[in-house]
This record gives sequence, structure tokens and C-alpha cells, in this order.
Amino acid sequence: MLHWRTRATWLIVAVLALAAAGCASAPDSGGAAPGDAPQARSLGDRIADQRIRSRIMAEIFSDETLQYESHINVTVFHATALLTGEVPDRETGRRIARLAREKSGADAVYNELVIAPLSSVFARTRDSLLAAAARTRVTTLDEPESLDTGRIRIVAERARLYLLGPVTRDEADAVVDTVRRISGVREVVRLFDYPD
Repeated sequence: MLHWRTRATWLIVAVLALAAAGCASAPDSGGAAPGDAPQARSLGDRIADQRIRSRIMAEIFSDETLQYESHINVTVFHATALLTGEVPDRETGRRIARLAREKSGADAVYNELVIAPLSSVFARTRDSLLAAAARTRVTTLDEPESLDTGRIRIVAERARLYLLGPVTRDEADAVVDTVRRISGVREVVRLFDYPD
């Protein structure tokens, strides 16, 4: 009984922390004229994303096999869900993706789970550093002028960079060209939403 309460407490703390983080203001679009590029996210969009992520995480936490035999990251950005991490077998990965599609309300679900042993602390730390380096490089881009880095989400898993968000094709090309040159990046995966 204590074990269940401890997990429930951590789940509540995590949800509250993520909800509080989602209340921060988005960066300005940098003076782009209306209609030039997709706009930054509203508070309502952020809350909707958090609701989608919470539904997926609740499904994962309700299954002990998923909790202890898998390492699953759920990223939701602009109603697009990205599943990354390691699972013990193909059926587990498919089941998680199916649950995410059926129960979360996400517009799109990308299943990038791999069948592999759980990643090490070293590998997860490396991925965090790669994502930080990519975010830093993207924020220093001067071209195109319409680029608002608040519309881009960068996730690193197993030395792959996943790029999400509503951007123009020119913005996507500039971001990909910048982050693909980071030492240690094996692959850059475009999951952008192009409005055109």
C-alpha cells in the first residue's frame, strides 16, 4: 500500500511541476508580421498539451510492466505526441502507441520507441547535453527573421534529435542545418508541422 501511495505522490508532484512550467510566458515572435509564420503558443494550448501528456502518462503508470521494464518519455507539443525510449518488445511499443492514439486526444502520435535494454544514466545525460546544445544553437540563429524558437521543441534520445513544432519550410531547413552539425548527433528527425 505504501508503494502505491509513493508512486501516486510522485505522479501528482510531477503533474503539478509540469503544469507550473507550462504557465511561463512564451517568447515574442521577434517582430514578424502577422501571417508570416505560425504564432507562439497560448496558455490554453499549453494546458491542452499538458492534459494530453497526463493522459498518456496515466496509462503508463497504471501498468507495472511499463513502469519497471520500459523507459518511456512522452513529449507533447502543439497537440503532437512523441514517444521515445526503450521497451522490452514490439508488442509493448505498439500497445503504448495505441493507448496514446486512442485515449490522449493528440492530433498525431509519433512512436519512436525502440526495442532495447534500458538506457544508462550516461546515455541519458549525453542526450540531455545534446538537446541543450541544440537549443542553444537554435536560439542564436539570425535567419530566417521569422523564426521564433518558442515554436520549436527539441528532444534528444539515443543521440537522435527530434524536432517538433509549427514552422515554415525555410525555418525548418535553417534549424536542421544548424543542429545536424553538433558533435555526437547521429540523426535529426523532422516532425515539424508545416502550415503551407
